[in-house]
Amino acid sequence: MRPYYFFLNRNKNGDGFLELLNSEMFVDKTSLIEEINSRISTKEKWICVSRPRRFGKTTALEMLAAYYTKGIRTEGLFRGLKAMEGRTFYKHLNAHNVIYVNFNDYFGKAQSAAEGIASFSSKMVEDLNHAFPDILGDAKDLALCLDMICQVTGEKFIFLADEWDCIFRLRRGRKEEHEEFLEFLRTLFKDKSYLELVYMTGILPVKKYSTGSALNMFREFTMLEPKRLSPYFGFTEDEVAELCRRQDKLSLKELKEWYDGYAMGEWGHIYNPRSVTEALNEGKCCDYWNKTGGYSELEEYITRDFDGLGEAIVHMLAGEETEVNVLGFSNDLDSFQDKDEVITALIHLGYLTYLGGKVWIPNREITEEFANSVKKLSWGTVTSLLRQSKDLLAATYNRDADRVAAMLESVHDDMHEFKEYNSEHTLKCVIHLAYYAAQDEYSLRFEEGTGKGIADCLMLPKKKGIPGIVLELKYNRSAQEAVAQIRQKNYAQEVLRVADRVLLVGINYDKGTKKHQCIIEEIYKHVE
Repeated sequence: MRPYYFFLNRNKNGDGFLELLNSEMFVDKTSLIEEINSRISTKEKWICVSRPRRFGKTTALEMLAAYYTKGIRTEGLFRGLKAMEGRTFYKHLNAHNVIYVNFNDYFGKAQSAAEGIASFSSKMVEDLNHAFPDILGDAKDLALCLDMICQVTGEKFIFLADEWDCIFRLRRGRKEEHEEFLEFLRTLFKDKSYLELVYMTGILPVKKYSTGSALNMFREFTMLEPKRLSPYFGFTEDEVAELCRRQDKLSLKELKEWYDGYAMGEWGHIYNPRSVTEALNEGKCCDYWNKTGGYSELEEYITRDFDGLGEAIVHMLAGEETEVNVLGFSNDLDSFQDKDEVITALIHLGYLTYLGGKVWIPNREITEEFANSVKKLSWGTVTSLLRQSKDLLAATYNRDADRVAAMLESVHDDMHEFKEYNSEHTLKCVIHLAYYAAQDEYSLRFEEGTGKGIADCLMLPKKKGIPGIVLELKYNRSAQEAVAQIRQKNYAQEVLRVADRVLLVGINYDKGTKKHQCIIEEIYKHVE
């Protein structure tokens, strides 16, 4: 009878990929195999892919395990898929000794690093003794055992490791344990002739410390530098469009608003795959991602007491970008030195996205979680803005300009989140937040080209029966001038294509009197 194996060439290594194939929402990412094959037994054989949770890291590992594992037959699983088009497909199919491990089982909260290392190593040595009898003798050191087998038999190994970074996320503050774990990985992986490939995944990039890295041989594919592996983690827009055609429940436009926005350089934007599949299954867009891990960490990070952090979060919540220096982040989630390190951590965790030195909230799903967190934290004026947003929208519907001005006046009195409130830019940020609730009923377009110019905000109704809205903001000018500009430059032109009537809302902030002024006029679609 075949002995039980903990990690080595498990005969169940095809099961996870089979379940993925059986899914109604299967998206073919098997071209990744050709990319990884090109790195086997090269100087680029150490790979670390870091992505937020539920971005397809584990399913990719299950696919690779099904493909590489010696002793199982999985050619049939790949029939008709893109992997079979690769020139090296048959060369590596079921041809390697695969060690497949989820480090969370050994380096989570329950065990110390030393206990996890001892438990994993002893089980791994047991596997090796079963597979290669009469070679190891009394040897217990894992790296030594692998090297002995390689020297005696010529056999080499592929390591597939999930959640490599769990010890840093779940055992925060345990510096000695972190370094002990890193030393274990260095001893196991660095400059070892018994390795053909090491492929690790996690949320955080490879840990850096001191003046270098214990694992500096790894080629990393991160949220900051996704590089060639970008299309294989998350859904591309073409893939989401195809899923929409298959399901015929939701439009690409709806899914784009809710789940698009993760910038991947030359590869464009990537959608959150878990949320897309949940939305299509349920026939409804909402915030599904938070159900997979909870957002308490978001609240923890955005309340860090660093100069400028709160202001940056507020501007991003209003739909704006902010600059960030990502170079200082060292992967420690409990020893941040400044706001840039906090923001960089949020990029890796999937709450923000990054491109070219700028960072922003990627989509509506994450925006709502930022807003919910801010409401819970009672962030002064911002909380007031978000809570009063529906009332402000109702006052706008009623063309109650004095009420709109008064509500904006009340939130201006205690503008703690901003160092200053003395520019049109800051005024726009406040107005965007003030109308936050409108996104349930409207598609909001900021700085949108329309008519003969660029409007500050167009609000296009998502359903019939409600008016379109055009917002124009002035700083130290007049509300009359704002409305006149809307009319003169025909900003309502695009809104009138989807609405029978449009409210023209002009808002001005007078720096001298520190008062807001508002005028609301109404126009109707001309019917011939």
